[in-house]
Amino acid sequence: MATSLSPRGGALSDGKWALWAFGIVIIGLLSVRINDLFAGFIPGIDDMMRLQQVRDLLAGQSWFVVDQSRLLTPEGGEMHWSRLPDLFLAGFIFLAQPVIGQTAAEALAMGLWPLILLAFAMVFLVMIMRRLGLSLVGQVAGLFFFGTSAAIYNFWPGRIDHHGFVVVLVLAGLTAVLSKQMTARSGIVLALSITAALTIALEGLPYVAGLIAIMGLFWIVRGHQEGVRLAAFGLALMVFASLFFALDAPGIGDRRMVCDAYGTSHWAGLTVGGVLLALLGVFGGWFDTWQKRLLAGAVAGGVTVALFIWVNPACLGDPYAAVSDTVRETWLVRVDEAKPLSNLLQTELDRVIWVYGVLGTAGFASIFMVLSAKPELRLARIGCILLFVLAIVATVWQVRGQSFSHVFAAIGAGWLVGVLFDNWRAKRGPGPLLIMAAAAILMSPLTWRALGDEFGVAPLDPDTAVSRSMDCVQAVNFQEMATRTDMRVHTPIDLGISVLARTSNQVFVGPYHRNVKGIERANLILIGSPDEAQQRLLDLGATHFAYCRGLGETNDYGERWPNGFAAQLNRDEIPEWLEPGDGLSETEGVVRLYRILPN
Repeated sequence: MATSLSPRGGALSDGKWALWAFGIVIIGLLSVRINDLFAGFIPGIDDMMRLQQVRDLLAGQSWFVVDQSRLLTPEGGEMHWSRLPDLFLAGFIFLAQPVIGQTAAEALAMGLWPLILLAFAMVFLVMIMRRLGLSLVGQVAGLFFFGTSAAIYNFWPGRIDHHGFVVVLVLAGLTAVLSKQMTARSGIVLALSITAALTIALEGLPYVAGLIAIMGLFWIVRGHQEGVRLAAFGLALMVFASLFFALDAPGIGDRRMVCDAYGTSHWAGLTVGGVLLALLGVFGGWFDTWQKRLLAGAVAGGVTVALFIWVNPACLGDPYAAVSDTVRETWLVRVDEAKPLSNLLQTELDRVIWVYGVLGTAGFASIFMVLSAKPELRLARIGCILLFVLAIVATVWQVRGQSFSHVFAAIGAGWLVGVLFDNWRAKRGPGPLLIMAAAAILMSPLTWRALGDEFGVAPLDPDTAVSRSMDCVQAVNFQEMATRTDMRVHTPIDLGISVLARTSNQVFVGPYHRNVKGIERANLILIGSPDEAQQRLLDLGATHFAYCRGLGETNDYGERWPNGFAAQLNRDEIPEWLEPGDGLSETEGVVRLYRILPN
């Protein structure tokens, strides 16, 4: 009996085992990286900061306070992060620590949490592809393209920053809004998903707006049959927006009047918008044509946007308006995830080919997916491609958008491979087979990654600057420093959080935009003269200075300011007012600790 390749059916004999097997393979391959966590490896600075935030919570810091007290910036180590991503990590560590110890409990929590999120992401992605009418082969291909894309990095063991969590919530929201049952339950799940995504990080704002627009579009086209779901969605939006506003950090108060996190303006927009959507759902029978529903929806949207602007007009301005020219020149241009396409074209052609090549080919596939859709699937596919377009725009603005755009790209790419497979299966012969194979190769992120390596820059080798920069943040560099206490250690920006998370000492700088004054004075120390650096360090009250020759940040300072303090240290010219305090002799790729002597 032939195996069915239909996207429907409940038995394993219909081929769904391939989806389960492929998902398990992806999780299994990534789970090997948990071993690195037990060796002290932490993938990124934000992951270190998240771990430290969890430690502070377990040590008794208030749920509503996420500021870092050992980050001695003029702003007081101010942070704007949500507590929601801390829940699993803190709970697991709290339960496991008495059994396996703190270090092992932290490593295991950091390994499991991203993999759990990955499992949910793949489940939601498969449900989305199924609701869009992709064949089983298309679903398997979509999973493969997702698992080999830039988006998968957010789910590596150790990646406990918020990005993966927000991706999962957006996928959950899309899964709910594509539900064919149009029940109140799917409206409630949609509201929960988008409000949770927004309270965790404003990077989800375009997709929150997109999901609300899709819900509105479905109501405009389908009419009052969407009324129950729209009303439930609006009421749940109001409830969940208020709950997260009150119960997540920083709680209700003046600190909510912000634009870089879930603030008063966002809460007001979601609450009032939810009320208006609920009213449209209840009284939608009054609007008996799509033109009337479009006008009513436009009025509701206009009122919501106007309220958002009225509550906090500053949210329409430049999000980096408070950043000084010095900080822009020394730090902001180096923030990897915030680089626009225009910057990458000048500096990282290999990355441009990889990231945007995938989006280009998948974009064409997604257009054909919509154009060829059956009438009962066309509206759902239009909604999906709306989110994809938003994600592409976000990725052009800041490359961090790849976390979402590469996920949506996998859907259109998977659809095309599935259609061409069905075509080959029906016609047989080498021609259709070659077309399918060529499309699969063209759609694959692996292809664009290889092309980037070939036509962009040379692949990394152990002697590259990036490899040496990674050596600087290895756990072994901070073992001896961790045995010391009560030090006030000044560092380059990219080392500050490593010292914070791996020792109990205080630091003066971290790469967070709410601490721009701290970033500015830290950079002035490194790009100014050595004599100015000494005085500035003493004025701060710093007792020690940590430095690593080969760190990408300080290499850049040395090249751009050849007479500065960083350039001198890169030449191993250590001033007399820095006294070695670690007993080491190596300098390349090794964190050196110095005592700061008085004038």
